[in-house]
Amino acid sequence: MEQKSGIKGRRKERIRSLLELDDSPHTAVPPLYALSDRTTTFKEWGEGAAHDYSTDREPDPEALWKQRRGGWVDEGGGDKPRFASGFMRRTIASIVVFGAVWGIFAIQQPWALKAQAFITDALSRDMDFAAAQVWYEEHFSGAPAFIPIFGGEDQPAEKVTAAHDLSTPLAGSIVRPFAATMNGVEIMPAEASNGTLTVKSVDTGRVLSVAKEAQGGIRITVRHTGDITAEYGHLSGTKLAADDWVQSGDAVGWLEETENASVPLLFFAIMKDKTYIDPAEVVSFD
Repeated sequence: MEQKSGIKGRRKERIRSLLELDDSPHTAVPPLYALSDRTTTFKEWGEGAAHDYSTDREPDPEALWKQRRGGWVDEGGGDKPRFASGFMRRTIASIVVFGAVWGIFAIQQPWALKAQAFITDALSRDMDFAAAQVWYEEHFSGAPAFIPIFGGEDQPAEKVTAAHDLSTPLAGSIVRPFAATMNGVEIMPAEASNGTLTVKSVDTGRVLSVAKEAQGGIRITVRHTGDITAEYGHLSGTKLAADDWVQSGDAVGWLEETENASVPLLFFAIMKDKTYIDPAEVVSFD
């Protein structure tokens, strides 16, 4: 109890001392910044008058922007499109140049004749492509390939429909010639196979039809390049369908030996301009 009463006594003494300090006269504390009642205009602020600006109040930038926004737009013209003015300047310059050239050619004076000769030579002179090619090679290590006149060896153009050699659909020999049917040949494989023989496309083309033959085989008609249509018959199977695309050497179908172990034959025909031709004339068989 004695300890508690001692603490209370010290608190009372501390409060009494603080109250005595409040009764003493206060000394005036000067403000940190003395602000002037006079405001500085934007013009005076920018001119840099010879006085201490720390005592002046800085104008509100937003208020100044709102006041002068109309003048800035009119003077700068940033919100107005410049296409029309630029187009007019270019048009006027073109008319002036055209009029000057026309006037020079209309005047028959010695100085005008020299100017006419200079203009005619400048407009009719061929461009020095060789010098341009050398410049490109020095700065870009070669002339641009998209400009055909620059260098490069001339390569003969090849017509898309030009005649070209066709690959062999199946390695073998003709056992039934074209003269026997006048619509195709039958080919016997060069080597007997106890499995499956692949029949390949002779050229790039689009499959026109996949149909069954009367004897039970499959016949595929392909429209190749060069106005050539080929028929692959007596096939045992295929994975192609109409409108499929094949490249030269792609599998068209396959041949399989029959039940009596007879050698399968491939029927192959070529039509040129709606007329059957001898396949041996365009395909090399063994």
